[in-house]
Amino acid sequence: MVKSVRTEVVTVDASDPDPALMARAARVVADGGLVVLPTDTVYGLVCDARQPKAVERIYQVKQRDRSLPLALLLHDMSQVTTYAQQAPELAIRAMQHFWPGALTVVVRDRSEATAAVRARKDTVGLRLPAHVVPRLVAGGLGGALASTSANRSTHPAPVTAEEALAELGGLVPLVLDAGRAGLGEESTVVSFAVSPPRVLRLGAVPLARLREVLGEVRES
Repeated sequence: MVKSVRTEVVTVDASDPDPALMARAARVVADGGLVVLPTDTVYGLVCDARQPKAVERIYQVKQRDRSLPLALLLHDMSQVTTYAQQAPELAIRAMQHFWPGALTVVVRDRSEATAAVRARKDTVGLRLPAHVVPRLVAGGLGGALASTSANRSTHPAPVTAEEALAELGGLVPLVLDAGRAGLGEESTVVSFAVSPPRVLRLGAVPLARLREVLGEVRES
Protein backbone atom coordinates (compact mmCIF):
# COMPACT_ATOMS: atom_id res chain seq x y z
CA MET A 1 0.00 0.00 0.00
CA VAL A 2 1.45 3.35 -1.05
CA LYS A 3 1.00 6.07 1.55
CA SER A 4 -0.71 9.17 0.18
CA VAL A 5 0.90 12.62 0.45
CA ARG A 6 -0.17 16.18 -0.22
CA THR A 7 0.78 17.09 -3.77
CA GLU A 8 1.84 20.67 -4.43
CA VAL A 9 1.74 21.96 -8.01
CA VAL A 10 4.10 24.84 -8.78
CA THR A 11 4.28 26.73 -12.07
CA VAL A 12 7.74 27.02 -13.59
CA ASP A 13 8.93 29.13 -16.51
CA ALA A 14 10.38 26.63 -18.97
CA SER A 15 12.62 29.23 -20.60
CA ASP A 16 13.86 30.86 -17.38
CA PRO A 17 13.24 28.64 -14.34
CA ASP A 18 13.44 30.25 -10.92
CA PRO A 19 16.77 29.09 -9.38
CA ALA A 20 15.19 28.94 -5.93
CA LEU A 21 12.46 26.63 -7.23
CA MET A 22 15.02 24.41 -8.96
CA ALA A 23 17.02 24.22 -5.72
CA ARG A 24 13.85 23.34 -3.82
CA ALA A 25 13.02 20.52 -6.23
CA ALA A 26 16.57 19.22 -5.93
CA ARG A 27 16.21 19.21 -2.12
CA VAL A 28 12.98 17.21 -2.32
CA VAL A 29 14.78 14.65 -4.47
CA ALA A 30 17.86 14.66 -2.23
CA ASP A 31 15.61 13.98 0.76
CA GLY A 32 14.30 10.84 -0.92
CA GLY A 33 11.15 12.34 -2.41
CA LEU A 34 9.63 11.98 -5.87
CA VAL A 35 9.07 14.91 -8.21
CA VAL A 36 7.05 15.16 -11.41
CA LEU A 37 8.68 17.53 -13.87
CA PRO A 38 8.61 18.48 -17.55
CA THR A 39 11.10 17.13 -20.03
CA ASP A 40 11.51 17.76 -23.74
CA THR A 41 9.56 14.55 -24.47
CA VAL A 42 6.83 13.95 -21.84
CA TYR A 43 6.37 14.64 -18.14
CA GLY A 44 8.68 12.52 -16.03
CA LEU A 45 8.64 11.03 -12.54
CA VAL A 46 12.09 11.33 -10.97
CA CYS A 47 14.05 10.58 -7.82
CA ASP A 48 17.66 10.38 -6.68
CA ALA A 49 19.13 7.40 -8.52
CA ARG A 50 21.52 6.79 -5.61
CA GLN A 51 18.69 6.06 -3.16
CA PRO A 52 17.24 2.53 -3.54
CA LYS A 53 14.23 3.33 -1.31
CA ALA A 54 13.29 6.28 -3.51
CA VAL A 55 13.71 4.17 -6.65
CA GLU A 56 11.49 1.49 -5.08
CA ARG A 57 8.82 4.10 -4.42
CA ILE A 58 8.77 4.96 -8.14
CA TYR A 59 8.00 1.32 -8.87
CA GLN A 60 5.28 1.35 -6.25
CA VAL A 61 3.47 4.52 -7.31
CA LYS A 62 3.64 3.56 -11.00
CA GLN A 63 2.75 -0.07 -10.26
CA ARG A 64 5.68 -0.86 -12.53
CA ASP A 65 7.11 -4.32 -13.09
CA ARG A 66 10.41 -4.62 -11.18
CA SER A 67 12.00 -6.33 -14.18
CA LEU A 68 11.77 -3.07 -16.15
CA PRO A 69 14.71 -0.71 -15.58
CA LEU A 70 14.54 3.05 -15.15
CA ALA A 71 16.56 5.54 -17.19
CA LEU A 72 18.99 8.12 -15.84
CA LEU A 73 18.56 11.78 -16.71
CA LEU A 74 21.93 13.55 -16.68
CA HIS A 75 22.75 17.23 -16.28
CA ASP A 76 25.99 17.13 -18.24
CA MET A 77 27.67 14.95 -20.88
CA SER A 78 30.66 14.48 -18.56
CA GLN A 79 28.52 12.27 -16.29
CA VAL A 80 28.55 9.46 -18.85
CA THR A 81 31.83 8.10 -17.50
CA THR A 82 30.32 7.97 -14.01
CA TYR A 83 27.35 5.85 -15.01
CA ALA A 84 28.53 3.82 -17.99
CA GLN A 85 31.05 1.03 -17.67
CA GLN A 86 31.44 0.78 -21.42
CA ALA A 87 30.38 3.30 -24.08
CA PRO A 88 31.15 2.06 -27.60
CA GLU A 89 32.19 4.48 -30.32
CA LEU A 90 28.74 4.40 -31.91
CA ALA A 91 27.14 5.24 -28.57
CA ILE A 92 29.42 8.25 -28.22
CA ARG A 93 28.54 9.32 -31.75
CA ALA A 94 24.84 9.03 -30.93
CA MET A 95 25.30 11.17 -27.82
CA GLN A 96 27.20 13.81 -29.77
CA HIS A 97 24.50 14.02 -32.46
CA PHE A 98 21.30 13.62 -30.45
CA TRP A 99 22.12 15.09 -27.03
CA PRO A 100 20.72 17.10 -25.49
CA GLY A 101 17.58 15.56 -26.85
CA ALA A 102 15.13 12.70 -27.09
CA LEU A 103 17.44 9.69 -27.38
CA THR A 104 18.01 7.27 -24.50
CA VAL A 105 21.32 5.47 -25.00
CA VAL A 106 21.58 2.01 -23.43
CA VAL A 107 25.12 0.84 -22.64
CA ARG A 108 26.83 -1.83 -20.55
CA ASP A 109 27.17 -1.24 -16.84
CA ARG A 110 27.32 -3.33 -13.67
CA SER A 111 28.45 -0.64 -11.25
CA GLU A 112 27.02 0.10 -7.82
CA ALA A 113 26.19 3.63 -9.02
CA THR A 114 23.46 2.27 -11.31
CA ALA A 115 22.40 -0.82 -9.36
CA ALA A 116 19.09 0.60 -8.13
CA VAL A 117 17.79 1.44 -11.61
CA ARG A 118 19.11 -1.47 -13.69
CA ALA A 119 16.55 -4.06 -12.54
CA ARG A 120 19.38 -6.62 -12.26
CA LYS A 121 20.36 -6.14 -15.88
CA ASP A 122 23.92 -5.41 -17.02
CA THR A 123 22.91 -2.31 -18.97
CA VAL A 124 21.80 1.21 -18.11
CA GLY A 125 19.86 3.81 -20.10
CA LEU A 126 21.24 7.36 -20.16
CA ARG A 127 19.74 10.56 -21.51
CA LEU A 128 20.74 14.22 -21.49
CA PRO A 129 17.38 15.98 -21.96
CA ALA A 130 17.00 19.16 -23.99
CA HIS A 131 14.67 20.65 -21.37
CA VAL A 132 16.50 22.83 -18.86
CA VAL A 133 14.33 21.92 -15.83
CA PRO A 134 15.46 18.28 -15.36
CA ARG A 135 19.05 19.28 -16.05
CA LEU A 136 18.94 21.99 -13.38
CA VAL A 137 17.32 19.67 -10.85
CA ALA A 138 19.91 16.97 -11.55
CA GLY A 139 22.66 19.55 -11.34
CA GLY A 140 21.36 20.79 -8.00
CA LEU A 141 21.27 17.21 -6.79
CA GLY A 142 24.84 16.65 -7.91
CA GLY A 143 23.94 13.36 -9.54
CA ALA A 144 21.56 11.71 -11.97
CA LEU A 145 17.79 11.46 -11.78
CA ALA A 146 16.20 8.03 -11.97
CA SER A 147 13.37 8.66 -14.40
CA THR A 148 10.31 7.23 -16.06
CA SER A 149 7.15 8.75 -17.50
CA ALA A 150 4.78 10.19 -14.89
CA ASN A 151 1.89 7.77 -15.33
CA ARG A 152 0.63 4.47 -14.01
CA SER A 153 2.05 1.52 -15.93
CA THR A 154 0.21 0.74 -19.20
CA HIS A 155 -1.39 4.22 -19.20
CA PRO A 156 -0.40 6.84 -21.81
CA ALA A 157 2.59 9.03 -20.96
CA PRO A 158 1.42 12.48 -19.83
CA VAL A 159 2.27 15.54 -21.90
CA THR A 160 0.92 18.08 -19.39
CA ALA A 161 1.18 18.52 -15.64
CA GLU A 162 -2.60 18.11 -15.43
CA GLU A 163 -2.40 14.68 -17.03
CA ALA A 164 0.43 13.68 -14.69
CA LEU A 165 -1.53 14.94 -11.71
CA ALA A 166 -4.54 12.87 -12.74
CA GLU A 167 -2.27 9.83 -12.70
CA LEU A 168 -0.11 10.47 -9.64
CA GLY A 169 -1.86 13.14 -7.56
CA GLY A 170 -1.58 12.29 -3.87
CA LEU A 171 1.44 10.05 -4.52
CA VAL A 172 4.19 12.64 -5.04
CA PRO A 173 4.93 15.77 -3.00
CA LEU A 174 5.82 18.12 -5.85
CA VAL A 175 4.72 18.65 -9.45
CA LEU A 176 6.48 21.26 -11.60
CA ASP A 177 4.15 22.63 -14.26
CA ALA A 178 5.85 24.18 -17.29
CA GLY A 179 3.03 23.76 -19.77
CA ARG A 180 2.78 21.17 -22.49
CA ALA A 181 5.85 19.02 -23.12
CA GLY A 182 7.43 20.13 -26.37
CA LEU A 183 7.60 16.86 -28.28
CA GLY A 184 4.71 15.08 -26.60
CA GLU A 185 6.28 11.71 -27.33
CA GLU A 186 8.59 9.49 -25.29
CA SER A 187 12.28 9.23 -26.10
CA THR A 188 13.59 6.70 -28.57
CA VAL A 189 15.58 4.01 -26.75
CA VAL A 190 18.52 2.36 -28.51
CA SER A 191 20.75 -0.38 -27.12
CA PHE A 192 24.44 -0.11 -27.90
CA ALA A 193 25.15 -3.21 -25.84
CA VAL A 194 24.66 -5.18 -29.07
CA SER A 195 26.12 -4.77 -32.54
CA PRO A 196 24.63 -3.39 -34.65
CA PRO A 197 22.63 -1.15 -32.28
CA ARG A 198 19.00 -2.12 -31.75
CA VAL A 199 15.94 0.04 -31.16
CA LEU A 200 14.20 -1.01 -27.93
CA ARG A 201 11.49 1.66 -28.19
CA LEU A 202 10.78 3.91 -31.11
CA GLY A 203 9.82 7.41 -30.04
CA ALA A 204 10.64 11.02 -30.82
CA VAL A 205 13.83 10.26 -32.80
CA PRO A 206 12.81 8.43 -36.00
CA LEU A 207 14.54 5.30 -37.25
CA ALA A 208 15.55 6.98 -40.51
CA ARG A 209 17.41 9.70 -38.61
CA LEU A 210 19.20 7.10 -36.48
CA ARG A 211 20.36 5.23 -39.56
CA GLU A 212 21.45 8.45 -41.20
CA VAL A 213 23.82 9.13 -38.30
CA LEU A 214 24.78 5.64 -37.14
CA GLY A 215 24.50 3.39 -40.18
CA GLU A 216 22.87 0.02 -39.56
CA VAL A 217 20.36 0.06 -36.71
CA ARG A 218 18.07 -2.89 -36.10
CA GLU A 219 14.39 -2.46 -35.39
CA SER A 220 12.94 -3.94 -32.19
